Amino acid sequence: MINNFYEGLPYFFILFITILFNRRSIQGVINQLKPIFYYFPMMLIFYLLFSFYLTDNSIKQILSEAFFGFIKIILMIGVMSLFFESTHTENFINIFRSMWFRTKLKWKWPENIFLFLSITLRFYPTVELNWNSLLNTRRSLGLKSGFTHFEKLKIAAKILPALILYQLHLADDIANAMELRGYGRKFPRGITHLIDFRLIHLAQITLILFGYWGIDLIVSK
Repeated sequence: MINNFYEGLPYFFILFITILFNRRSIQGVINQLKPIFYYFPMMLIFYLLFSFYLTDNSIKQILSEAFFGFIKIILMIGVMSLFFESTHTENFINIFRSMWFRTKLKWKWPENIFLFLSITLRFYPTVELNWNSLLNTRRSLGLKSGFTHFEKLKIAAKILPALILYQLHLADDIANAMELRGYGRKFPRGITHLIDFRLIHLAQITLILFGYWGIDLIVSK
């Protein structure tokens, strides 16, 4: 157990450094990790039962494997959540568009996919805002507000189609304006804020992957 603790110190070191440099996004990461903490006792019970039944390991070894396995899961999901919290969704799409732009390929379907994702992410907050405004209006008028899940589905089935159609018409107007300006006639389409992806970035990604792989080998011994 003590040896496993010292072998797991790199995980805690990485977690500490990550928290130190990304303090603003920690609350969002914690919210993403809450379900794991809720279900961990149940997962631990099942793991102990199967370990006792299928292996001959001692209780200390089983608890040690469960603890450090849990730390690995927390670290993996925490790093992924931190990346999505610190990176705006639109920038995340621009990263892939920039990588595709570097290929100089003139394929239309990837460009249409990127455009579809950009427009969807652009108008989704508006649909969500209209939906919340509708619910708040019903509360302010004194109408029934404590809906069950089935009642919310019925309301959504009646109202959301109109909201989505409105956004589709708005997107169609934007598409017409883009075509009048000549956008979309040449492929690949230009990117407003091109994210430069160079060899050094590929080296950084490779170094990070090998770093996690090396730490996993050390702790798994």
